[in-house]
Amino acid sequence: MVSFQVAELKDGHRFSSKVVLDNHFVVLDNNIKFSSLLQTRLVEWGFKTVYSDGTAVAETKAAPEVKETFETVDLDIDALNEEYESKSNALNANLKSLVSKANISIKNFPNKNRMETVTSVYNEFMQYTHQVFTRYVTHKELKIDEISESIALLLDFIQVNKKYLLRIKPSEEHKLDKNFLTSHCLRSTIYALIIAQQINMPRIKAIELGAAALIHEIGQIKLPPQLYLTDKPLSPQARNLLATHTVLGFNILKESSFPLPIQIGVLEHHERENGQGYPRHLKGKDISAYGKILSVACSYEAITSPRHYKAARSLYEATIEMLLNKDKRYDDIVIKALVTAVSLFPIGTYVYLSNGKIAQVAESNPNDPRLPIVELIGEKNELGNPKTVMTDNEKNKIIRVLNNEEVKGVQAYIK
Repeated sequence: MVSFQVAELKDGHRFSSKVVLDNHFVVLDNNIKFSSLLQTRLVEWGFKTVYSDGTAVAETKAAPEVKETFETVDLDIDALNEEYESKSNALNANLKSLVSKANISIKNFPNKNRMETVTSVYNEFMQYTHQVFTRYVTHKELKIDEISESIALLLDFIQVNKKYLLRIKPSEEHKLDKNFLTSHCLRSTIYALIIAQQINMPRIKAIELGAAALIHEIGQIKLPPQLYLTDKPLSPQARNLLATHTVLGFNILKESSFPLPIQIGVLEHHERENGQGYPRHLKGKDISAYGKILSVACSYEAITSPRHYKAARSLYEATIEMLLNKDKRYDDIVIKALVTAVSLFPIGTYVYLSNGKIAQVAESNPNDPRLPIVELIGEKNELGNPKTVMTDNEKNKIIRVLNNEEVKGVQAYIK
């Protein structure tokens, strides 16, 4: 493999083979033009040398230049510093206090305002996740002990409140700006921890997995936001630049002295079982356990959340897509764990039953993910709580999932 000095490469060079960093990480596919923008980024990230099995060839004929520019992020550092100083010391304490109060409230009054209580805790975790990213932007600081402590709180909260957390839908506002990163990271963390609980992962490992999930997109904050906020198709060059966020995240965690398994999980969350992922194009057994779980959790979250370039798809559609596992992208064991935990008809999904009733999926059935427990719409039990039934293949059989317009009608009826 031949080494090339980044400073000596010229705008317009093309390589006959892939260009990699540190002998491993792909930064440019073959026959994709090297650019001054990529050169600037590599220098900023501290990479002085790249490697390739091929040769670098300059453009031999003039071609119309398509100027691809990315604006830098205009961050109000003073405002972020003020936010950091005022919140960073208190936020983790607030999180502990709120979770503790919520747990007491749920224990003493398990059916009173349960969804409202769980949502308030979820929102506090969202604020905490945002602050973790803000802290790194302003102070280049990530605290593994604090993050692990917060993940432990979330892990325990999920254990008791999974079916309520899974009903919370991602906010539309998060698809419009950088907030989608923190929203995506927190929701991916919840799915990853649910998978961890389903496979009985040891607690210390589950906390490591959760820490990796919470900050798995940290590398993206070093990239121009137009790369991940645009609603236009990305050029091959831009796609390659965006793909470097896994390596950038790995380096951030390495510099912050995070445990190696967490570093590797962040590095490998876009690897795929069939070897068509990145950055190292690993296959099957070569991908770490954290990488396999994050791959599934992140993909499932991305399908079900709105983005600036797409509408959210239903949980049921996402579950079916994961089960189909097109091109064998994901680990079958991890997919089975996810589907068993959330149900084939995921928690929160509205369904039409064979007896003509409409219901909302409330809990998964560990014995058969095809037959979840549902709450009948408009019906109460003797305690005044929503009436629940176990679905079956007879009178309580799920016939179909309600479409978006039908769901809106049901939600309007409930209100």
